[in-house]
Amino acid sequence: MKTYTYFVEGECEQKLLDAIKVAPSLIHPGKVRVFNVIKNCLKTSNLISIKDGYVVFVFDSDVPETGTLKQNIETVKRICPAKTAKLLFLVQVMNLEDELVRATDINNIEELTRSKSRKNFKSDFLTLKNCRSVLERHCFDIKKMWCKEIPEPFSYISQGTKKVVCA
Repeated sequence: MKTYTYFVEGECEQKLLDAIKVAPSLIHPGKVRVFNVIKNCLKTSNLISIKDGYVVFVFDSDVPETGTLKQNIETVKRICPAKTAKLLFLVQVMNLEDELVRATDINNIEELTRSKSRKNFKSDFLTLKNCRSVLERHCFDIKKMWCKEIPEPFSYISQGTKKVVCA
């Protein structure tokens, strides 16, 4: 069985993936690590334990900076040969909040957490007791996550949604 290692931009993405990977799984289960692949360079130590499976980068596309991402892609290719690990991408167009609005029945992100403002959303999301039930209450549809066309300058990669989502 192939393993999945998710490198997510922040704690909110970690909470989301942790909630949707448990039974019944909406995505393939795996280890979720907070590591911003747009801002920080991966080291060999981040990847050495990955033997067989998928490395998945989850990040926002609202900041059009790709230099570090390209370095991280090359690092994964060097450390995790294609025979043993495949690199996939879940690109959030534009950010996590936009993805969640698209994938639920809410009109704005504050509705999901009953936040006073968009600024409070992340801290409120992190304090949710049962993230999965909140998502389900708002008709969460995993097929609407990570489904938009990737914007420039990230168009050299493709969404890996079909290989990550259980359907």
